[in-house]
Amino acid sequence: LRIKITGTYSMAKVKESSDVQRSSSWIRWLCCYVLQRGEIPRHVALIMDGNRRFARKMRQEKLFGHMLGFEKLTETLEWCLDLGITEVTVYAFSIENFKRSKDEVDGLMELAKQKI
Repeated sequence: LRIKITGTYSMAKVKESSDVQRSSSWIRWLCCYVLQRGEIPRHVALIMDGNRRFARKMRQEKLFGHMLGFEKLTETLEWCLDLGITEVTVYAFSIENFKRSKDEVDGLMELAKQKI
């Protein structure tokens, strides 16, 4: 699963938080620690991409990849919250995605209803 993150960096430094350290895995803590040394963006945009490729690589159904993509999105949004990023734009479904099979589109819409 790949999530591309872009942002503008104009927010003041975020204070170190022992909550982030206690509630996170060591890699999450390390990432937060490194990011907090510089300016934290106010806004990031996430592009959900590669869920079907990941599912195919794992020899699973497409919807399996989409479900894992939503789980990764949830984790990423928690990181944003921990870092003090106040605005997030998520690109999760484009007009082109309607060209996919009806079953896949219906599955994505149902997944969005459940998760969002």
